[in-house]
Amino acid sequence: MQVRSWMAVLVLVAGSTGSDGLKVMAQSAEQTKSQRGVGKEAKPQEAAQVADERPQSPDSHAVKLNLMIAGLGRGGCDVDVKPGNRNCRFRPQSAHVGSNGAATFLFRDVELRGADHNCMFSITIRESGRDSRTVYRGVRLSIRGQAAAPARSAQPFTCYVNSRSKLAGLERMDRVRQ
Repeated sequence: MQVRSWMAVLVLVAGSTGSDGLKVMAQSAEQTKSQRGVGKEAKPQEAAQVADERPQSPDSHAVKLNLMIAGLGRGGCDVDVKPGNRNCRFRPQSAHVGSNGAATFLFRDVELRGADHNCMFSITIRESGRDSRTVYRGVRLSIRGQAAAPARSAQPFTCYVNSRSKLAGLERMDRVRQ
């Protein structure tokens, strides 16, 4: 019985020491943010500049998404791009795409959590007068070696999507198409 009580004491001591270490790490992270000026006093523009100036981690990737949307109307559409699943993480972006249907998004610091190196994009297209449409597209990112780490070029990925404007005209049931 004495061995079990010693083991319980050892577990309690190890648990309390680990949680104290986490508190210290959290406090040091808050201090570095306040030293940078990213706290509540910082303006949104300054916070964006600080976020862009930070160095990329060695495990992060950069992806350049070339989005081509066919069949848009004169007004174009609004596009939101965010992670499609939990295996990848990056900051969501949104933009207005004109009638030409071409848009480019640059994602830095794409963090891959899975072993398969797949990155999934959830692309939501919102046109005026139409329901929003979400499509999912994925790309397998290349694995970089240690020698290629300084050259941080973005991996290009071209995605082709049809819009609802063009498809709505084809779905009309009042006439026969041959």
